[in-house]
Amino acid sequence: MNLNLNKLYNRMKKIVFLVLAGMLSAGALQAQSGKAFYNSPYKTRNSGSYSASASLLSFGLGAPNKPVESVNYGGWSRTAAPVFYAKYEHGIMDEVGIGGQLGFTGGSYKYNNGNDKLKIIAFHMAVLGYYHFNKLIPVKALDVYAGAGLGFRVRSTSGDTSGYDYSDTNITVPVKVGGRYFFTDAFGAYLEVGWDDMSDANIGVTFRL
Repeated sequence: MNLNLNKLYNRMKKIVFLVLAGMLSAGALQAQSGKAFYNSPYKTRNSGSYSASASLLSFGLGAPNKPVESVNYGGWSRTAAPVFYAKYEHGIMDEVGIGGQLGFTGGSYKYNNGNDKLKIIAFHMAVLGYYHFNKLIPVKALDVYAGAGLGFRVRSTSGDTSGYDYSDTNITVPVKVGGRYFFTDAFGAYLEVGWDDMSDANIGVTFRL
């Protein structure tokens, strides 16, 4: 099962690379006139990729599965699902937003030909603030941002053998860097890397509400 997890992780990395390459190439093709953009006053400058009225809903998948992989039982076979994310963000200034994210995942360890099994589930919730680089990047369809916040993760394990049942709760300080490319005014794809105690990278879709 570890081999299958490695294959999934490698596929995720390939998808991340392709989406990032697509963002950069599409952004280059659709770039506004840089001279006019950068000559405008910084305070009023805006590429249009983000604004104080923005309202964004995103759904994505993350890898690797840190809550499951950080539980290490030598000799046990491991399976781990991707991390499922739901996120919302609202603009409060043309380049600043605030939002939250939820994360959920699960997995298991098996031993003794599958007769002994340990199940793991984890839940994450955080509030984040975001800074968008729409005053620095003159591409309306490309939204590049960085964010940080405060949250928590709850992980629970249950096993067929006594002594494996426990739960833990961690306070987390998520830090993110990401980009969204909007194919239409209402729909786009995003790629995000960083740390939130659930995964190191996630990719998904974004809807402008």
